[in-house]
Order: sequence, then C-alpha cells, then structure tokens
Amino acid sequence: TGIGSGASGLLIPEKKSDTQELISILKKGIKRKKLFSLIIVAEGDETGGAANIAEEVKKEFPQYEVKVTTLGHLQRGGSPTAADRLLASRLGHAGVEALMTGKKNMMVGIVNNKIAYTPFGDSIDKPKPFQKDMLDIAEILAL
Repeated sequence: TGIGSGASGLLIPEKKSDTQELISILKKGIKRKKLFSLIIVAEGDETGGAANIAEEVKKEFPQYEVKVTTLGHLQRGGSPTAADRLLASRLGHAGVEALMTGKKNMMVGIVNNKIAYTPFGDSIDKPKPFQKDMLDIAEILAL
C-alpha cells in the first residue's frame, strides 16, 4: 500500500516507529513544498492507531487539515478482473475439494502459484515473514 500510493511515511508493526519520526518526515515534506503527505498506518502499529496519530499531527501542525481514512471502507466494490475471477474459481474449487476429502480447519491459498492448505492455527499464530527490501523501496520512493 505504501509503495503503490507513494506514501510519505509508513507506520507498521514490523518496524519500530514513533510520532516524532513521523513529524520529522512531515516537516521535510513541508520544506520541499509538497502539496500533501499521505501516511499509512497498519493495524497493530504500536503508536496507537491512525486516529491517535492524527491527533498528534494536528497538535504539531494546527494550520493543516488532517484526515483519517480507513482503507477497508474504500476497498469495497469495483469490477473483478479476469485474474480475480480465476483466483476465486481456483480457491473455491480447492475449498470444496478439501471438504469432500475430509480436510478441516484449514485455509485455502496460493503459494508459488499452487493451491496450498494452511491450518488455521498456523495462519493466525505463526509470524509472517517481513520483506525489508519492500520497506526500503517505500522509503526511497517517499523522498
């Protein structure tokens, strides 16, 4: 999301961050005469969530308009692409096959373009690998 949106900053649980670091990023943008700054705050970030962060930013920059948008509210709708339809068909078929063969308490997904079954416990409890190179790309593009 950060790379695709050209966000000025990312606050994510995988990287320790604080509001002062964010304020510094915003000040750099102001010096460069940026017209706006977009900050992505992931669920689970320890800084307190988007609404709390927005309040801190408002205190520091009372002259600017600060808005919070919950991305999930924007993601609803849109026409599916051919790839979306194919993915849904593959996953639906695999889910039915799993039930017919007695597989239970599993999630169906795609790993290396192949159907994969993951126990619910693993999908919830195991840490997901974090791609630091993606964070580096986002930070460089935000400059």
